[in-house]
Amino acid sequence: MATPTLVYCLTRDRDLAAALDDRLSGALAFFYNDAARLHQAVTLRGPDVVVVDTGAVRPEFGDAGLGPVFDFLRHRLADARFAVRPAAGAEHLVAAEAGGGVTVLPADVHDCAGAVAELSGPG
Repeated sequence: MATPTLVYCLTRDRDLAAALDDRLSGALAFFYNDAARLHQAVTLRGPDVVVVDTGAVRPEFGDAGLGPVFDFLRHRLADARFAVRPAAGAEHLVAAEAGGGVTVLPADVHDCAGAVAELSGPG
């Protein structure tokens, strides 16, 4: 029996969480509403995929809060796949702040869920 893909998602968007739950068949998804909880979960058990929704980064940090989140993840999870969901129109800024090796997801909830499902497939 194959081990399901483990997906951690940093988001405060309930619609995104519901869409991911619907789309991620064969994967176990866990949702966190702040980076500290995500960091704690990663320390306890590393996932296969991590999705960071920019809407969950503290507003006072703005997109600049993404750099430290992804730096932490890269140091802890050498083999994980990373993705970020930007606000519409901020894709280039978010991609630059998140750094290399991070998949930029569509901003639309349903398109994002589809992209995460593809990313979470065998791979």
